[in-house]
Amino acid sequence: MSKLIKDKVLADNEWTVINEGDSTAAGQKSILPLSDFIALAEKNEVDFNTQACWLGAADEAELLAPYIKDLQLIGLNFTAFMDGRSFSQARTLREHLDFAGELRAIGYFIQDQMFYLTRCGVNAFEIPDDADIESLQRSLTDFSESYQAACDEPQPLYRRRV
Repeated sequence: MSKLIKDKVLADNEWTVINEGDSTAAGQKSILPLSDFIALAEKNEVDFNTQACWLGAADEAELLAPYIKDLQLIGLNFTAFMDGRSFSQARTLREHLDFAGELRAIGYFIQDQMFYLTRCGVNAFEIPDDADIESLQRSLTDFSESYQAACDEPQPLYRRRV
């Protein structure tokens, strides 16, 4: 099981990412692909205590609107570090859909993106077992101030100055 940095500290990873077409084990906390999650939800077969959802870069975050209050966790799957659509999904989930649960980056994000992902509302990062945890944690505080408003600071710098 992969390691997890959640809210800037190393945390237990109780959830397993399920790939498209794979099945879940009963009772196991599983992060399902959007299509699988929606199919279960439409049949009222989602157990929100043990099932969550992940979005691919091309998925529409708005499809989760009917379930947003019940979901504990939503994963954002990075298939390539050059694809920024997951940044937009994070902001949509936090700012437009008011998602308050864990928003987890999974897949192939890079360390240089982590600070910016937290600005977009991501609060958890699934990391490889061989990753340098201390270095990753330091990257979450790369900058002491941000000029523009974002999910982590709703006021731009000029409004925060006294």
